[in-house]
Amino acid sequence: KSCYDDFMPQNILILDTSRQEVESLREIMEKQGHDVMAAYGANEAARRLRDKTFHALIVGPRIVAEMGQKVFAQLQPEASGVMRLVLLGAGPREDVSAAAERFGYHILRHPVSPADIAEALMRRDAISAPGAVPGGVGSGGPLAPPEILGESPGMRRLRETLLAVARTDATVLLRGETGSGKELAARFIHCHSSRSRERLVAVNCAALSESLLESELFGHEKGAFTGAHRQKPGKFEYAGKGTLFLDEIGEMAPHLQAKMLRVVDDRKFERVGGNQPLAVECRIVAASNVDFSKALSAGRFREDLYHRLNVVSIQLPSLRERPEDIPLLVRRFLRRFADKHAKPVGDPPPHFLERLASHSWPGNVRELENAVERSVILAQDGRLQDPPLPVAGAQGSAPDLPGRFPAEDLTLREMRKRVLAPREKNYFERLLLAHKGHVSRAARAAGVDRKTFYRGLREYGIVPALFKIRRLPFK
Repeated sequence: KSCYDDFMPQNILILDTSRQEVESLREIMEKQGHDVMAAYGANEAARRLRDKTFHALIVGPRIVAEMGQKVFAQLQPEASGVMRLVLLGAGPREDVSAAAERFGYHILRHPVSPADIAEALMRRDAISAPGAVPGGVGSGGPLAPPEILGESPGMRRLRETLLAVARTDATVLLRGETGSGKELAARFIHCHSSRSRERLVAVNCAALSESLLESELFGHEKGAFTGAHRQKPGKFEYAGKGTLFLDEIGEMAPHLQAKMLRVVDDRKFERVGGNQPLAVECRIVAASNVDFSKALSAGRFREDLYHRLNVVSIQLPSLRERPEDIPLLVRRFLRRFADKHAKPVGDPPPHFLERLASHSWPGNVRELENAVERSVILAQDGRLQDPPLPVAGAQGSAPDLPGRFPAEDLTLREMRKRVLAPREKNYFERLLLAHKGHVSRAARAAGVDRKTFYRGLREYGIVPALFKIRRLPFK
């Protein structure tokens, strides 16, 4: 029996700039039954720590050699309460070792064996980092539930509903606009449920092709297709008795919807290329921003699957429906990003909050978070300027108000330039914002190919990289 046979599976984030090192560590962790995510830079790791709950963070030797103790300081605001391990190569500088200990990292000398890592993950003192959660994963307890901020009536009702649903095993369908917090709500349900000591596994159904998503969900047998060199369990197996979160399920291909129907009905499935029925033990929480009434009438989503997923339907309020929560969210984000970027800022002045309250926030809380981070980055001498709103011209009046026809003496070209162009540019910017600068997804949402979408961006001088706020370099 190995030293980690009785250890509870964990969500682990591996950070290193060496892909070979990351894949080596990933293989070790996955063989031990852990759910692993990789990051190849400190910025990416900070973003993942902020967006997802992890039990442990493993920092590899290459990035420590390149960044030194800066990597620990940079991750500190996001890694509170997370077990931290760092792999140090031979002969690291004393200041780096001291900094690792000061920031709460358990030090392992590289190279390490699987048993070394497993033993370190089981050590209670490995989670002695500042802000560690008592009774957390390091001591065998469940994850601390995420905080759902907001004191508006809609948010209070949402928390009450999520808590009531969490106490059951019912299938849940979370509905809401992009950026409204559907994954956060799924984590909240899991952490308050009887399954909180088991895995929470998330799959984005829109991020993978049909064939890859099928293999990801159901797994595959050795030889099932070209490149299937070994048997691979899918996420339904991997979730075990925990929770499987299927994000953007409205984008799932019809073929997979049929397979999902059997999973929900019979609680059974087969791996790709296999014929042995396997039992589904996990709870299913699905989410989508799709208008299902339109998707059902257009035949893009199966009505029988929709009704089986829609046992409990929860609509998450958009930010524009609860503007009274904006000051609370802004203050929380200011504290977080002031620590993250080492740029102390005071309380937001009234004009700052007023400007934020005047925006429609099509990207919801995620868009607001990005706007606040921009403001912190651009702050001078601790003073916040008027927040640079993410969508240029979103709050400005259009050249011609709705319902007013332009002057009859305009040519068609002039009319298009004056009336249509500003709105089309705003449309492109909103799509990029909603999809965080991902051109392929934005083009798909617009119903055009990537080449056509890029041509529109060039016409209006729009740079997609500017909408990837989470990838901005730290100051």
